[in-house]
Amino acid sequence: MKIPDKTALWFGLATLLSLSFGCAASHQSVALEQNVYRLESQVQELERRVESLEGAIQGGGQGRQSLADLYARLEALQVEMGALRGQVETQARQIERAAGGGTQASPAHVSSAPQGTAPVEPEPVIRMPEGGEPAQSTPEGPSPPATAVVKPPEDPEKAHYNRALDLFQKSDYEGARKEFLDFASKYPDSELADNAYFWVGECYYLQERYREAVESYQVVLDRYPKGNKVPYALLKQGAAFHKLGDPTAARILYERVIEDHPDTPQAEIARKWLANLP
Repeated sequence: MKIPDKTALWFGLATLLSLSFGCAASHQSVALEQNVYRLESQVQELERRVESLEGAIQGGGQGRQSLADLYARLEALQVEMGALRGQVETQARQIERAAGGGTQASPAHVSSAPQGTAPVEPEPVIRMPEGGEPAQSTPEGPSPPATAVVKPPEDPEKAHYNRALDLFQKSDYEGARKEFLDFASKYPDSELADNAYFWVGECYYLQERYREAVESYQVVLDRYPKGNKVPYALLKQGAAFHKLGDPTAARILYERVIEDHPDTPQAEIARKWLANLP
């Protein structure tokens, strides 16, 4: 029997390992793609729920508590959508890395970590405990268990905003208004600053202080003209003017929502409210 050449054996082994690693990367890519599809489906479902909630808000006759609950749920859904979109982007980057790594395996890399398996590691969002040495390298005693790692405290900015929103959800509109104003004063450059002023307007609106509500919505329009709360502020400013007995001003604002933001749910609501004006 002829003994196979050693070079041929090593080449064959390297080829098998390369194919194996490429297959593992391929399976990983498929799994990540499926996860992205699942997350995108959740985002679409949340968007449908948001549109449904905004449509339910249109009548304004559900009572102050019902209206507050709907807005609170809407805010929660929008935050959840943002988190899901971030996960989708992370998964997409992992898929790209997996696809690139899985095609680069070669005999030169067989003795080291497989190139195609690197993307399996999650994004480094969770910090490992400082000092990565094994426990046996410290003679003083065993290292603390992994469960002893303390979760970092919540970001003060986000904690402040959530505190104000929690008061709003509990119908403490006076307390919520003060917290939102304090938040906007402390964090004027926050991406949530326009949200805070909008919720100040909502607090006034639900307290039937419509003149102050109009002024608060105007702050959103003046300071944050490109913010995501502009269509909401225009719509609710029109509603506040309607409550003040000024249908002309309400009509102008509803028409502005329709003209400036025609494809938004707020524009659809504005059309319906416009039809009900005297």
